[in-house]
Amino acid sequence: MWLADLFSPSREREFLTLLKQHTGYLTQAARKLHEYVRHGTPELAQEIDDIERQADGVLTKLVSALRDAFVTPIDRQDIYNLGEAIDDMIDYINSAASEIALFKVGSTDDMVAMAGMLQNAAEAIDAAIGYLKSNPQEAWARARDAGSAENSVEDRYRHALMMLFEGPDFHEIFKLREVYRHLSNSADRAEAVGRLIGKIVVKAS
Repeated sequence: MWLADLFSPSREREFLTLLKQHTGYLTQAARKLHEYVRHGTPELAQEIDDIERQADGVLTKLVSALRDAFVTPIDRQDIYNLGEAIDDMIDYINSAASEIALFKVGSTDDMVAMAGMLQNAAEAIDAAIGYLKSNPQEAWARARDAGSAENSVEDRYRHALMMLFEGPDFHEIFKLREVYRHLSNSADRAEAVGRLIGKIVVKAS
């Protein structure tokens, strides 16, 4: 009975369920960050930190399930890498929100734009995971949407730095640069997630 459970479809569904929970937290964090930089509601920074902790718990469950399972619905290493990349993206979103609050910096148009792009990327990732087994081609398309965020955010990041270093206040410059850097790093992880999902789709085809 124990051995049969390890190979059961319910065990396979467990991984997809955990990944969907993880991307659900990613989407929540990205939406709250976008709201935070638009409206400056201080409680949102703490809410994002809480979401990050909950997401860590999902990653722990995912790794534990990988350790215990003989059969996984997709490649074991791909599942692990996907969970790590999603978690990294959430971590960078949380770092950006935490440093906005810690440094007491005001929002900028570039910050709002980058946060909006990250929200779109997170929502695309969440959709891609949902389609992974039922509609691989749609998962591929949504993964490409997520990956394209990296180029858009990078363009805006460079523009933000250019404008930033034209200012006279070096304290403000260094504070904002750290926030921008976290937003850029989060977009890098969105691209990594998109590539991983594309790899999974190709392997399954």
